[in-house]
Amino acid sequence: MTETADRTVVRKPDIVRALQILGVLPGDILLIHSSMKSFGYVAGGPLAVIEAAMAAVTGQGTVVFPTLVQRDFAHAYINWDKARSPSDVGLISETFRRMAGTVRSDQATHSVAAWGRQADELTRGHTAYGPRMGTFGDYSFSYSSPWQKLYLYGARICFMGVDTRSNTFKHFVEYCLMETLLKQIADPRLKCPAMAEVKQHNKPGIWPYIDSAKAERVLGQQNLITQARCGDAVLTSFKADDFYQAIYPLVLGRPQDWFNPEFLAWHERYCGAT
Repeated sequence: MTETADRTVVRKPDIVRALQILGVLPGDILLIHSSMKSFGYVAGGPLAVIEAAMAAVTGQGTVVFPTLVQRDFAHAYINWDKARSPSDVGLISETFRRMAGTVRSDQATHSVAAWGRQADELTRGHTAYGPRMGTFGDYSFSYSSPWQKLYLYGARICFMGVDTRSNTFKHFVEYCLMETLLKQIADPRLKCPAMAEVKQHNKPGIWPYIDSAKAERVLGQQNLITQARCGDAVLTSFKADDFYQAIYPLVLGRPQDWFNPEFLAWHERYCGAT
């Protein structure tokens, strides 16, 4: 980094070094949540950030950005166009989506774009099989989704200048939790009304939203988080499988420590005492 009289200039090698401090290695799958303005001034703009991520994982690795639809979420499934619908989660993500050589998964609310060795595998067949019922739609975090694969392949998740409230992967854990709870309801006379009360796209209901700040504290206590600074931005990172393995047993075993009264009432009504 270089400093002028009125600003710090961040360059591509600075971002590469920060990613390496976080623990990013050649060959990694790297999922990035980002804020361009958080760095201060970046020489080369969003392309420099993207190229730094590519350099850190090398050609043997894979870079992934969420390309979510949020601004017109109510109409996402009507207006979705894989090639044209923009990413609503930042300039870097949208720049990445539009680059030659990236591929995007085909799902209206929680798509990702990817570059690198496993890009095709991660993005292919987002809605192909294995629905999980949930608040954003039943295929957002399905078995065939990139989110499932990011967990199975132990991807590293990086937050560039944004805090872990931006952690889209936590919704994968929520979907897995709801799937488990519904499977535990053996009596269809209970299971049908229980499912009817679950929040879905454009339909109100209950949902086990995980508190990101609390989850981050749990990961910190288990020494599963790394951090680095680059320019004005703080970068935070943990692995997807570490997050799942640390948080899922807690929210399953002690929902009363995590969720609001409405969800807990549903849980007690259909799944037994909390």
